[in-house]
Amino acid sequence: MEVTRLKNRGFTLIELLVVIAIIAILAAILFPVFAQAKTAAKKTVALSNAKQIATANFIYQGDFDDALIKEYFGFPSDCNSWGNVYYSWRYAMQPYVAKSNGLLQDPTNPFKEPAFWTSAYSDGVAADQINLPANFAVNNALVGFANGHCAGPYTPEGLSSLDQLDAPASTIIILPNRSQWNDLKFFFISPKWDGGPPGWCINNSCPQAGDGPIHAIAKSVSWVWADGHAKSVNILQTLQTNNPTSDFWATQFTKNPATGLPYTQADRIDVAQNAYPEYK
Repeated sequence: MEVTRLKNRGFTLIELLVVIAIIAILAAILFPVFAQAKTAAKKTVALSNAKQIATANFIYQGDFDDALIKEYFGFPSDCNSWGNVYYSWRYAMQPYVAKSNGLLQDPTNPFKEPAFWTSAYSDGVAADQINLPANFAVNNALVGFANGHCAGPYTPEGLSSLDQLDAPASTIIILPNRSQWNDLKFFFISPKWDGGPPGWCINNSCPQAGDGPIHAIAKSVSWVWADGHAKSVNILQTLQTNNPTSDFWATQFTKNPATGLPYTQADRIDVAQNAYPEYK
């Protein structure tokens, strides 16, 4: 009978509390590890996508004697109206990404669904318009706008050829994008400079408050560099605030509309100090 009583004996309250405490301790240890692993996996996927975009851009440059891609093609030389046919750099890149929307669509991006795709080709006929994923944007300061046409404070002429660039391995040409734009600029890192939401939002929709238009994962961004490689770098490091003359954005080729002068080290420091919280 004694043996039977022992078999039917349940846990005491203290024993249950000890087990619960052990489980809670294990969860506290393991959950951050799982979260870090998930973040690392997202970074890997984002970098892989960027590398494929980098390869496509490198092949494009090779086919056109090192010519840099432009934000838009098809603008008239007087810039007073859109051309009958115009298309963006994403459409021009299509033959080099095997016409795969997946390469322009970043699975880690909150705006990857077709509802957020933007126009990449238009001939004035609504039925002919082609929309493509907008998860990558070009660095307008480097590549310019519309084959050198329509240059202005926010649309610099840009460089025509990779040969004109002194440090292609340290210059951003394409970057992950959460905005409605085909291009992104260095000052979009700071809401003080770009105006913040909702100005940059796709279809008037934004990520949660505090997130910026440049798609970062744990403060790191998978950049495409002008020489054809991809590398993840902390977003604020690209400003090179300790460098008095240049950064990774080629801002030396643009002017600050407020002053009419090239952007300065002080401008970049100001952007860094007032960056979106997720970038700091």
